[in-house]
Amino acid sequence: MKKPAKSFPARSKLVQGSKPAKAKQSALPKTHRSLCPINLALEAIGDSWSMLIVRDLMLRGHNSYQGFLRSEEKIATNILADRLLKLEQNGLITKTADATDKRKFIYALTERGADLAPVLVELTLYSLKYEPRVDMAKEVIMDMQKNKQVFATRLTRHFTPKAKTKPASKKTEIDPVDETLSLF
Repeated sequence: MKKPAKSFPARSKLVQGSKPAKAKQSALPKTHRSLCPINLALEAIGDSWSMLIVRDLMLRGHNSYQGFLRSEEKIATNILADRLLKLEQNGLITKTADATDKRKFIYALTERGADLAPVLVELTLYSLKYEPRVDMAKEVIMDMQKNKQVFATRLTRHFTPKAKTKPASKKTEIDPVDETLSLF
């Protein structure tokens, strides 16, 4: 007799550290469709424009509204403004006034946003596997394919905001992580 295939338990226990779900569906926060981890991630970064903004911040060095507008995908200004606001509200980016022109803003990834580096690496490798043409430097592709975890970790460390510390009294060497990554 053949054994039945293993299946995933329906609505299994929540992962350690999370609060148990209420019995009623209406008990979920009104801002989320469900507490499924995939749903929660997609609600924060799930549209292509948001991921392209994160890509531009992380891989292309864009950090201003005009910089994002110059990307080859040609995002509309109303969509860009909306996605920047959503990314900021979801804690993935910060917005600060430009020191040279207070009418402009500079955008930067937060630690939460920088932690998307492995997702960008996996999306890139997926695309490289299935798309015959890509616009990316061969050296970067080879580096990424050689060791995707190291590549993603380097990106994450580079873009994770540094904790402010007291100024050192003596000159210290530059940390290799602080070097600028030039990927495109």
